[in-house]
Amino acid sequence: MKTITTSLLLIITSAAAFAQTIEVRGTVNNQKGQPVPYAFVRDAQHNYATFADSTGTFMLKADPASALQVSACNYKETQVKIENKTNVAVVLPADAPQGGVVSLKSVKAEINDEFLHRGQLMFGGDASQQQVKSGFTQEATRGSRYLFPDWIPGFGINKGDSFVVEKSNMYNYDKISGNILYTNDGKSMAAVSNSQIKSFSLFDKRGQAHVYESSPVIKDKLFVEVLLSTPKYKIYKKSDSKLSRADFHTDGVLEMGHRYDEYVDNDRYYFVGADGKAQSISLKKSTLKKLFGGDADAFIASQGSKDVDDDYVRELGNSLAK
Repeated sequence: MKTITTSLLLIITSAAAFAQTIEVRGTVNNQKGQPVPYAFVRDAQHNYATFADSTGTFMLKADPASALQVSACNYKETQVKIENKTNVAVVLPADAPQGGVVSLKSVKAEINDEFLHRGQLMFGGDASQQQVKSGFTQEATRGSRYLFPDWIPGFGINKGDSFVVEKSNMYNYDKISGNILYTNDGKSMAAVSNSQIKSFSLFDKRGQAHVYESSPVIKDKLFVEVLLSTPKYKIYKKSDSKLSRADFHTDGVLEMGHRYDEYVDNDRYYFVGADGKAQSISLKKSTLKKLFGGDADAFIASQGSKDVDDDYVRELGNSLAK
């Protein structure tokens, strides 16, 4: 796959990262009162940023003395002073049309990129049936090598701790290679360069941030997801997917195997402590108690019988950061 370096993206320099913060909630609408989905919202003076969801709603921790800087494709960038307000309504004026990313669901039949060929069309492949040499009708591919069902917004932090943002781009994560992919037209794509990016945040349709970084302790993936990060601990999630080919066969009486290709997922979790070494772990309360040496006990007790999953670990990280 061709790699396009992040020097092609817009780099925005941020100010000092340490400041008192408040939780600011708000909406982003256009001048007609219509929501602006996936608008990029950041503290103009610090490295605090998020994306609005599909309804234009956002929540961001920010410096109460700062301003919100808001941008979106086809709209003029706007700043709104926070002035200690915890609820902010942002109106984005229209700008000259710049196009945008069309959903892959509507254009996948038009995709013409070498990365998507070899029978691996994105998000399930060709829905039509195909006759194969072994004498059975092959069904549509199941699953996907890509983590998210469509393009989603995202931004990076470069090695100089500055924002890397391009409002016309949308992103996805390749579970096989560990690449973060981006597109500006929904028909072709390239990979973000891990040599220039310290971390990259992707925002799913529910507004959950998925943070990725290039980790020296997990060497077989370009980027891995960071579920928890403190000065003392890290927990990584490594998402893998493997293509299992159709293997249907029959002896004339019994039918065996599958009539379809399928992407089979396998997620693994790794804990990195003070020694800097990664150890494979399972997400269990007993495991977390042992690894965190009592630091997680109060949080675990407060969660009662709640199952340990990715969100649980993210919330644990937020609790330890306070």
